[in-house]
Amino acid sequence: FDADAFSKKLGYGEQLASGLIKLQIENKSVMNPDPLYSAYHFSHPPLVERLNAINDPNVAPKSD
Repeated sequence: FDADAFSKKLGYGEQLASGLIKLQIENKSVMNPDPLYSAYHFSHPPLVERLNAINDPNVAPKSD
């Protein structure tokens, strides 16, 4: 989420979301996997969670 928030901070939120969707479709991955399976097997959060965080105006990147 930190890298996504940083991209959003730089003004690339829409482009990031579009790219993530294209990658998900190209890889033919499950859009919203089981949370337990995802937590154990995946290195990144599921697409739906990432898109929600990117589109949520209340989610701000951590300041350094």
